[in-house]
Order: sequence, then C-alpha cells, then structure tokens
Amino acid sequence: MIEVRDLSITMKGKHITHHVEFTIARGKITSLIGESGSGKSMTVSAVLGMLPTDAKVSGSVMYEGRNLLDISDQEMESVKKQDIFTIFQDASNSFNPSVKMRHQLYAFSGKRVGDTLQVFDEKMLSILDKLGLSWEVVEHYPFQLSGGMLQRCMIACAFYVEPALLIADEPTSALDMVLQKEFIEWLIRLNEERGTTILLITHDLDIVAEAAHEMAVMQQGSIVETGKVETVFSNPRHAYTKRLLESRF
Repeated sequence: MIEVRDLSITMKGKHITHHVEFTIARGKITSLIGESGSGKSMTVSAVLGMLPTDAKVSGSVMYEGRNLLDISDQEMESVKKQDIFTIFQDASNSFNPSVKMRHQLYAFSGKRVGDTLQVFDEKMLSILDKLGLSWEVVEHYPFQLSGGMLQRCMIACAFYVEPALLIADEPTSALDMVLQKEFIEWLIRLNEERGTTILLITHDLDIVAEAAHEMAVMQQGSIVETGKVETVFSNPRHAYTKRLLESRF
C-alpha cells in the first residue's frame, strides 16, 4: 500500500533518519518498533506531511502511484481526509476540552464522509455499543471521560470512516495494562472486520507479537530489520533486534 524508500530527514544539520525503507502491506497490520528517540514518530510525520517547517526531507513515500513528499499541501489534505485516519499517543490532545463529544466525533467521522448529523447519530450509536460505550458519552466533555474511553472514541471514528490506512502512533502508552489489551483487540477487530490496513508504532514487543503481521525495527534513525513478525521473532538477524527480544524476558 505504502512504500517508504530512502527516506532521510534532517533538522538543524542533525540527521533524524537515514535512508529509511519499509513497506506497509495492504490489509495487514505493520508495526514500526524501536526505542524512544529512534525516529519512529518523525518517520510517521513525513508520511503524513506533518514535518516541522525547518525539516529537510529526501527519498519517497509512494502511495497509489504518487510520492506523498512531492504533492501539494492541498493534495495531502485530500489524501488524509479520504484515505488515512490517525490515532495519536494521547487521545485527550485530539479533542477540544470545551466542546461536547457529539460535535467532535461528528467532525472526525460523519462530517468527514458527508453524512448528516442524523445519519451520524444512528451509525455512531451502533459503533459505540460494539465498543462497550453508552450513547451518553456524546453528551460529555472530553475531560469528563477517561483516557481509555477517549481512545475508544477515536477507534469508533475509525470504524465509522473505514479508512484505507489507520496510523496508530504509540496509542497504548497512556493506558493501563487492561486497557492496552482491549485497545489492541479493537485494532485487530478493525483489521479483520473491515480489512483496514494499519501502521502501528510502538516500543512494546508484546503488542507487536499479539497484533502485527509484519514489522520494521528502527534504531537511531535507521531501519535495521524487516520481515514477518513470526520470522523476526524466531530468527532475528540484527544484533539490536536480538537485544530487544531478549529484553522481553
């Protein structure tokens, strides 16, 4: 679906990533894994056209025959609106604390696909119910909901929009172990029920083992290993990957 090739990012003379290459396979969950500061989030920012203005980037991010690094801001916004949905690390930062959830969820989902508010209410009611949330949450402000509930609200929007690609950037880091497990189960469900392609950015190998089909391992701005999860776990080639896997036990 997306092929990242020779992606290098420089900021203020400092190399953030070095010739990064990996593929996000259509219909699969691909995990980009590495320690904090390894360059994962900056790589995702490049894919989404969200790099800081002082960043210099080279290489290509190919999607549907187009290099996303070369298209205009307007074209990029169109791609993101039509095809890509992103869940960030802390869901609370995605919501306006002074606006009730119904209007914000509608903006993220129903309005985005051109549905009326009435149609949105009917569809979102069913989706929230599937995710174990009552309709009452839409009458709350974000600060009245827990981090886990807010993440479920973002997943609900992803179910509603049915994006071609869902990007989840460290989505479980602010959740406790029980909510982490639930969130990953929802991601798997989205992939299996809707066929959604997912890029999951994490530093947690247990999450990778549970959810992902493919993985790319990042260290100090470079991709050091890629492959099917079961292959990399059973036979890691790079020393860094071996250390990561040893750290699980």
